[in-house]
Amino acid sequence: MRRQRQVAALFLLLAVPAGVRRFHYSFWSDNPQPYLEAIKKSAATIPPALASGESIRAGIVTHHFLASGLMVRFFATLHAQSSPKTIVLIGPNHFHHGSANISVSSLPWKTPFGLVEADADAVQQIKSAIHLPEDPEAFTGEHSVGVLIPFLRYYFPQCRVVPILVDVNARQSQVQELRGVLGEFLRSPRALVLLSMDFSHNSVASVADSRDALAERAMTGLDFDEVDGLQVDCRKGLWLLLASLRDLGNVRAQIGEHTNSGRLTGNSHQPDVTSYFSVYFLR
Repeated sequence: MRRQRQVAALFLLLAVPAGVRRFHYSFWSDNPQPYLEAIKKSAATIPPALASGESIRAGIVTHHFLASGLMVRFFATLHAQSSPKTIVLIGPNHFHHGSANISVSSLPWKTPFGLVEADADAVQQIKSAIHLPEDPEAFTGEHSVGVLIPFLRYYFPQCRVVPILVDVNARQSQVQELRGVLGEFLRSPRALVLLSMDFSHNSVASVADSRDALAERAMTGLDFDEVDGLQVDCRKGLWLLLASLRDLGNVRAQIGEHTNSGRLTGNSHQPDVTSYFSVYFLR
C-alpha cells in the first residue's frame, strides 16, 4: 500500500510554457519496466477466449498494481476480443482534486509506450451533457485512471481515451445526465467502456468475501438499485455503468477473476484486505 501511495502521489499534470502542448505525465510515463515485467509474468496464464457470438461492450478492472496480473489478463482478453477506436475510462476521484465532481480532460497522456490521445469530440459531448468545463487538474495524483493508461497504449496503440473521474460527492442529477451519453458509447461498435474500481477495503478476508458476494450479485444482475449498499471505491461510477448497461439491454456479465490482496501476498490474516474483480459485460 505504501508503494501504491508513493506512485499515486507522482501523477502530475506537466507544467509547460504557454503555447506548448500540455499532457498528463506520471512517474511511470518514462518507466516501462513494471508494465513489461507484469506482462511477461502473466502472459502464460491469460484466460480462455470469451463465448463466440458476443461482443464485449464494457468491463471492470482494478487500479491497484499489486493485482497487475489481473490487469494484464483483463487487457489481453479485451485485445483478443475487440478492436475499439475509443475507450471510455471511468474511475473514482480518490483525492477530490479539481473543480468539479465529474471531471473530464482532452489532454493526451504520456506513457512509456507512447502518447495516448484523447477523443476530443467525445470529451466535448460529455462536457455538453453535464454542463461542466474540462477539469484536467482533477487527474493530478489520481491513479485510478493514470495506472491503467499505459496498458491502453500497449494493447490498443491506435485507440483514443475518454477519461472520466466520478467523485463520491457527484450529484445524482449529473450522473443521470452522463448516463444518457454513456449509453451512446455502449451502443457504438467503435467504443468500449471501462470502469476502474476496487472492491472491499480495510477488512479481513472473510468479511471481504461476504461484501464481494453482494457486489457480484449486483453486477451479474445489472442491479444498479443495490449499488448504494456495496463496499466499492467508485459507487457512483458502478451505478452509472450498470444503469447504462441495463438501458442497453440484452447484456450479461461474466466474472473473469476475483481475488484479494491477502491471497495475492500470501498473508491470509491481513487485517486490511482490498479485493478485486475483473468483469466483462457482453452483448
